[in-house]
Amino acid sequence: ANGSFTEEVAIPCASLRTADGTPVNPTGAGNAYSAAFVTCRAHGDTVLDAAALATAVGAVVCEYDHLPPWSWEVLERIAEAACEVKQRVRGNIIAC
Repeated sequence: ANGSFTEEVAIPCASLRTADGTPVNPTGAGNAYSAAFVTCRAHGDTVLDAAALATAVGAVVCEYDHLPPWSWEVLERIAEAACEVKQRVRGNIIAC
């Protein structure tokens, strides 16, 4: 995928941590993205923050054969991917 688009900015995709950088199984990634985005917006996050986190969730779902285990390791991976997306949007290195 090439990322997503909001009214404000194009949101780039997150890098996949798979052997060849391609999805293992993309099933459910779109649903995971939608759920994360809506939840973040409902909790008051900006469009950029919500889209970055949602993009990260969708990417991490693609890294597993089935849904990822919801462990601290996976949650940290999602946070790292969201930071990567925000860095790409802003075009520089930011502290996350």
